[in-house]
Amino acid sequence: MSIGASAQLLRGFAVDFLTCHNVATVETIMEPDYALSIGGFLLAGRDDKYLPATAAQLEQFPGLCVTVHDTVIGPDAVAMRFTEHGASHRHDGRLSTWGGVTLFCIKNGRLCKGWAEEDYYARKRQLADATCDVVKSPHPAPWDAPCEAPDAAVEALAREWLVTPDSWTDTSRIDEISAEGPRFVELLMIDAVTINQLFSAGQRGAFHLSCTGTYTGGFEDINPARTGQIVTLHLSGIFDVAGGKVARVQVTADRLGLHRSLMGPK
Repeated sequence: MSIGASAQLLRGFAVDFLTCHNVATVETIMEPDYALSIGGFLLAGRDDKYLPATAAQLEQFPGLCVTVHDTVIGPDAVAMRFTEHGASHRHDGRLSTWGGVTLFCIKNGRLCKGWAEEDYYARKRQLADATCDVVKSPHPAPWDAPCEAPDAAVEALAREWLVTPDSWTDTSRIDEISAEGPRFVELLMIDAVTINQLFSAGQRGAFHLSCTGTYTGGFEDINPARTGQIVTLHLSGIFDVAGGKVARVQVTADRLGLHRSLMGPK
């Protein structure tokens, strides 16, 4: 027996491509017009835009590894929660770990579009102060998760929860993938949520969002006069539905992108 086709694609991305640094793998797992949406940017075109950006990170972290903590497997879409970690040759070999969530649509047996957010804010901190965060435990069998069909009712529940600003104040359901510094719910009062992508696989699923709202403070090195400024924050995550409601959300936010936008001209 072997793992399913969708799981093979996700494993090819996480293991064969990124962890093994085998760039040639993309020819078999990604469509030529593959595009990645991350941090408010669109890297459109596998060879022209996406690969150069990813290759630059692999060059900076020549021993980069990907540890997978969770996966969602569907026939036409997949997602994973992960931690990337390695030593940066641009920072005298300083170590860093940073988490994230990525999700993909599948077409013609290959990944055709991706959405992701990663905690680059944590990575920047670790490289600056020569500390290294602990990598969480890996999933014991990430590629053996069952491939489940999409469920319209599950997606409807998730959409309603995700676009309701008050949902994000219920931290008991939210597992924020971040390390030190302010949590995104402490940085932003959300006014509106745009769902850029969402899919389900059984009672689980994944999403990518753009949230607009008011910066409420929280970054120690940002001028307090910025408080009250309207900002946009991008999120990606995995959700679980149980008992007819959203029971858990694992989510990572582009804290570094928000920080940079607040550092710029007002």
